[in-house]
Amino acid sequence: MNTKYIYKISNYLFICMLALAVFACKDDDNSEDTSALTLVSSNITEGATLESNSGYVELTFNKKVRQAPNTSITFNDADIRIIILNNVVRYKYSTSDNTDCTFKIPSGALLDYSGNPYQGLTLNFKIMEEAITPKLFDVIVDPNGKGDYTSIQDAIDAVPSNRTEPYLIFVANGTYEEFINVPKIKPFIHLIGQDKEKTIIARKLTSASNATGDGGEEAWQYSWRNEANQSQRFQEAVTMIYATDFYAENISFVNTWGTEKLIGPMAEAMYTANDRIAFYNCKFRSFQDTWQTKVQSSSENGINARHYASDCWIEGAVDYFYGNGNVLIENTTLYNVRYGSVITAANHTTGTNWGYVFNNCTVDGINKVDPDKYGTESLDYQPSKGTAQTLGRPWQNNPITVFLNTKLKFDIDPAGWRDMSAVPALYAEYNTTDKKGKAVDMSQRKTKYTINGTSYNYEGKTELSYSEYIKYTYENIVNGSDGWNPKKFMEQLETPENVSLNGTTLSWDARYKAICYLIFKADGSFEGQTTDTSFTVSDADATYTVKAANKYGTLSE
Repeated sequence: MNTKYIYKISNYLFICMLALAVFACKDDDNSEDTSALTLVSSNITEGATLESNSGYVELTFNKKVRQAPNTSITFNDADIRIIILNNVVRYKYSTSDNTDCTFKIPSGALLDYSGNPYQGLTLNFKIMEEAITPKLFDVIVDPNGKGDYTSIQDAIDAVPSNRTEPYLIFVANGTYEEFINVPKIKPFIHLIGQDKEKTIIARKLTSASNATGDGGEEAWQYSWRNEANQSQRFQEAVTMIYATDFYAENISFVNTWGTEKLIGPMAEAMYTANDRIAFYNCKFRSFQDTWQTKVQSSSENGINARHYASDCWIEGAVDYFYGNGNVLIENTTLYNVRYGSVITAANHTTGTNWGYVFNNCTVDGINKVDPDKYGTESLDYQPSKGTAQTLGRPWQNNPITVFLNTKLKFDIDPAGWRDMSAVPALYAEYNTTDKKGKAVDMSQRKTKYTINGTSYNYEGKTELSYSEYIKYTYENIVNGSDGWNPKKFMEQLETPENVSLNGTTLSWDARYKAICYLIFKADGSFEGQTTDTSFTVSDADATYTVKAANKYGTLSE
């Protein structure tokens, strides 16, 4: 027989066998997955009354879902288009105040990937008629003198103690070379910056113990431990938050020792030490130990005190996010400022519920050797010893750090993590992808940790299962028993339209639920604030922009 035909027949048989194997595997998968498609959590409970007339219905299921063909899901009896992200179903609604709402998924409208149907859901909730009281920012900080203060700390010092409602401080563009300290008696401060690239809190500060360590005499000169620096004694970071219910947006928190020197010792930009602390669209910049979360049993909610940050930028090289507490960081860039960086160094106490959770974050930064700048002998630069880029190292106690849906812009050490001085309680990942969007090989993730020359087995998982992953929800980690919901702070109003200037009178269209409006010149300088929809400006020949503020201080774009 002609070998050409033998070759074709062999290929045909191979393809047939491969197809049969695929169908067999598919049948096996279907036969194995007979579990019911069930709802794990909902961000809105049945019968709830909500403040905002716009938001999301978000449902989390126990496995990946899809909408069945030729089915309808409705909101107030109208067909809607939902967004499905793996196991999460989301619908963005917008309606008027004082409205009864019904979100309905008929039985069989959702299926898992084995064809198992969801039993269906009818979710009823009400939008309350929220009375918005016009209100100016309590305080304006402006370096050009058009506000109440030119210093942020002066503004904080003037905040009444023991508040139970947000105190709104607007900070205009400028570099504020000062230390910030928010004491425990000053809760509910909302610090709203104008532009995170131009609203900057920056000082040079180190934690050097003497003049012979990293950074030498110069580091000691700027150390908070140095008795010569009486004005900053015990100011461990440039910004220190001891109060609960602190919120900041559009601000850069910078330790200039770290950003200028790119060497140790510890040079913290941010220190947070209590419950219900949130950040939106902020930057945190240093080199070593950029941001420390240091909650204690004496803090509100104890060792399970919560932080939430979204759409931020955190940069550094050595343990640049470290400490304890329950922290959810989402949609944030973790930027390594040198090759050989390590992102986290956790120190969680037994009894911590969630630890550090990074979700939908991007790891980016420098991924090349620069021996002229950093040398080749430091602890954190020895790729031949397995100290390339890593996600973290266990500092003390029972560290918990989980990376979910992480996008790596470069390859990290295959071990993922490195040694320090403890064995982690949980160092795990789910759906880590490389720069091409492909799943990262998890087979070499670290399972032994060496402490003082002794090797210890790591008993936790290196990769979460799907059923474990879906428990890491915003509701579980952040909301808590008190229903804390910092996402509502971050809901931006629409930008005012039809801005016009007639002589020195600037006017614009009102924005629904705006408490006030801030006016800026085209160069970004602050002009003033008002609760009206017109304002008398200082220069009839200038160009102006207007931003609306919601009741939490968050500004429109």
